[in-house]
Amino acid sequence: MPAAINARDHAGQYRRSLVVSAAAHLLLALALSSSLILIPRQPIQRRAIDAFVVNENTFRQSSVADKKPQQPAVPESPPKPLPEPVKQEADQKAAEAKLKAETEKKEQERKAAEAKTKLEKEKKEQERKAAETKAKAEAEKKAQEKKAAEAQAKAETERKAAEAKAQAAKQEQARRQAELAEAMAAEEDLWAAQNSGEMDKYIALIQQKVERNWVPPASAQVGLECEVAVVQLPNGDVVDARTVRCNGDAAVQRSIEAAVRRASPLPIPDNRALFERNLRFIFKPEQ
Repeated sequence: MPAAINARDHAGQYRRSLVVSAAAHLLLALALSSSLILIPRQPIQRRAIDAFVVNENTFRQSSVADKKPQQPAVPESPPKPLPEPVKQEADQKAAEAKLKAETEKKEQERKAAEAKTKLEKEKKEQERKAAETKAKAEAEKKAQEKKAAEAQAKAETERKAAEAKAQAAKQEQARRQAELAEAMAAEEDLWAAQNSGEMDKYIALIQQKVERNWVPPASAQVGLECEVAVVQLPNGDVVDARTVRCNGDAAVQRSIEAAVRRASPLPIPDNRALFERNLRFIFKPEQ
C-alpha cells in the first residue's frame, strides 16, 4: 500500500513538472512572437526542450526507488531571464508605475498638507473669534461693573448730600428758632425795660450830652425841635448822624449833627437790651 501511494505521488510530481514545462514553453513562444513583432527579424534561435514520457515501468521503478533512502531534492533552477526588449518594456512599465505611485503619493501628501493647513487656519480663526468674544464679554462686564459702581457712588453722594442738606436745614431751623427765641427774649426785656422807665433815662442821657456839645448858630430860635437818626457801634461810637425832621434851618441842622458827632461815644445803657444800633431821639434844647 505505501508503494502505491509513493507511485501516485511521483506521478503527480511528474505531471506538475510537465505542466510547468509546458507553461514555460508557452511563455517563451509568446515572448518570441512578441519580439518578432516589435523588433526587426533576426534568425530565430532554436532552443532545446527537455521532455520525457511516463509509463507503467516508471511507476514500478518509482515504487522500487521509494524503498531506497530518498536523496535530498535538488533545488529548481532559477527562471531564465526574459529577452532584452521584453525586459526593457517591463522596466519602463515598472518605472512608469513607480513614477505614477510617487506622483499620487506627493499629490496625497500635498492635499493632506493643504487640509492640515486649512484645519489649523480654521482652528486659529475659531480661537481668535473665541478670544475676541471673551474679551468683548469681559469688557462689557467691566463696563457694567464700572457703571454699577458709578451709579452706586452717585447714589451714595446724593444720599450724603441729602443728609448734609437735611442736617444744614435742621441746623438752620434750630439757629432761626434760637435767634427768634433770643429776639423774643430781647424784645420782652426791651419791653420790660421801656415800661420800667429805663429807656427814657437812656435817651435823656444822650440828649443831655448832645446838648452840651451843641453850639447854636445865630439862626437858632426858641422852640427848636428836631428828630435825629444816629448810627452807633456797641461801644457808643457814632458812625453817622443826620436830622430827619427839624423846624430849624440848614445851619441849625448842621450844628445839631456836628454836636452828635462831638458827643461820641454816646452813653451806654446799663441794661444792654436797651441798646439800639440805629437810634432815633428828639433834640429839644432848653432855652
